[in-house]
Amino acid sequence: MVQISKSPLSKSDEMVLFIQLTQLFSKKSDIEVQGILSNLLGYEEKLMLAKRFAIVVLLWKKQSIYSIAKIVHVSTSTVARIHQNYHAGAYINIIEALDTRNPSIVEILKSIDDVLHLGGILPHYGQTHRSEMYKRDMEAKKKRGKIN
Repeated sequence: MVQISKSPLSKSDEMVLFIQLTQLFSKKSDIEVQGILSNLLGYEEKLMLAKRFAIVVLLWKKQSIYSIAKIVHVSTSTVARIHQNYHAGAYINIIEALDTRNPSIVEILKSIDDVLHLGGILPHYGQTHRSEMYKRDMEAKKKRGKIN
């Protein structure tokens, strides 16, 4: 759970901060947004947000809770909680952006794929444990002369 100061802000101050944060991200290039996020968030926070977004996207793509948990490497209870919020309309802005299928969303989905694979969260395509075992087995059979 995230630690929040014991001295809470007033609701009006929170709103002002959220508006300023929104303005900080508006009309920025991808590189600028990445820089801002790197300045504001630690590695774990960025990973948490990326995983949460990936879960929402996979729910939107009608994936099962179990498969999402396995793909994103989170617990099924985490996916179930986000699934419940998803069906309660908590991610409506994300879903609407996904439904418009604009090119930037396609790029975001490709970026998620890159983060999950290149960041080591998921194995690269064709590099699962099973495929690596298959390659080793085939090489061993070739060495023994059973396969040309």
